[in-house]
Amino acid sequence: MKLKVYFANKLAGSLFSTPDKGIVFAYEDSYVRQNGNSLSMSLPLRSGEFSQKECLPFFSGVLPEGDVKRRISEYLHVSESSTLKLLQELGGECAGMISVLPEDAEPNQTLIYRLDSDNYEELSEDILLGYIKNAETRPLLKANEELRLSLAGAQEKLPLAYFDGKFHFPKNGAPLTHIIKPTGKGELSSFAVNEYVCMKLAKYSGLSVPDVALKKIQDETFMMVERYDRIKRGDSVVRLHQEDMCQALGILSDRKYQNDGGPGIADIFQLISKRTSVPLLDARAFIQYVLFNLVIGNCDAHGKNYSLLYDDDVLKLSPIYDAVCTLLYPTLTRKVSMKIGSHYEIDKIRKVDLVLLAEQLKLRQSVILNLYSDLRKKVLLGFASIREDECLDGCTETIDEIEKIVQERDITSDC
Repeated sequence: MKLKVYFANKLAGSLFSTPDKGIVFAYEDSYVRQNGNSLSMSLPLRSGEFSQKECLPFFSGVLPEGDVKRRISEYLHVSESSTLKLLQELGGECAGMISVLPEDAEPNQTLIYRLDSDNYEELSEDILLGYIKNAETRPLLKANEELRLSLAGAQEKLPLAYFDGKFHFPKNGAPLTHIIKPTGKGELSSFAVNEYVCMKLAKYSGLSVPDVALKKIQDETFMMVERYDRIKRGDSVVRLHQEDMCQALGILSDRKYQNDGGPGIADIFQLISKRTSVPLLDARAFIQYVLFNLVIGNCDAHGKNYSLLYDDDVLKLSPIYDAVCTLLYPTLTRKVSMKIGSHYEIDKIRKVDLVLLAEQLKLRQSVILNLYSDLRKKVLLGFASIREDECLDGCTETIDEIEKIVQERDITSDC
């Protein structure tokens, strides 16, 4: 089986299965000669084949994970372990600027698209509501049979275009500008509100955050987040390339947690410090993201929840995303995804662990401690603005619970 891999509208290479070496990727010779963009830090531009060990972390990293991947695989009658077959079905619209197509398919993407009826078809709220309600039997990424969509992550989500106050499906290879995240079920029924609150708190704390909105159609509440790898320029939209830290470091998605062999804080910090265009600013922002997630009680900030964004010739840390207070839900783990100091258990993390983290990153301890204290103060002050948000009418209980979690957890008050 062979798939063609495109970067924007240029044929970059081929991904294919072999009888003795598993899945292999190779850049096109012409693409190498033209000095094309590398797909990933872990796949530098060069001639020759990349082994399965080298290429699978990037390509499997654009696919969904967990229960979402299982449901899509069942719906498509494809094995969860068949990366190539899943990419064949879903790879037409991936995060960043890549698309993965069957060997006989031709790309229909251009570099820039106008936000108009030539490129987008308006989607009624009733149809969107139907997609959300039927997500368990028909995964949202397969809501429309004509689209080949893939987004990484274990949370159910639907990429759509949103402009002029309306939802749209794309035509002619047009990019999708927003991601719809329905609320959870049962214990997780407040998940959309939770994430919206935490993303707003991140914004009020001065972090780089994509625009978010909380929407409701009849009895269905969902969060909508603007994609940071799809940029509106006037009345048009363009794609930017991006990759998460597991992809950049060549780590498989199922190893995204440090305790399972995934990246730790120091691994990502060092990568940013060596490779981004303005490393001092990006490294500081990354530490702020880590500490913000600690402040709000987010134990699921793993290696795939931090990304790099390629904006023309500038490589930078992406805005923060997937920020949610997981401590709100008793059945979810209380172990953080990346060790802080000596501990994974969030209830054991103390000031001494922040001091140790500073030593591991070769930073002054005052830098880490001051960043933590400053973020915690800003988060607590941010709740005043949260309570004035009209989108959150009727959500007082969730807001109170998140605020209580933040108030009760000041780890710098003791050693």
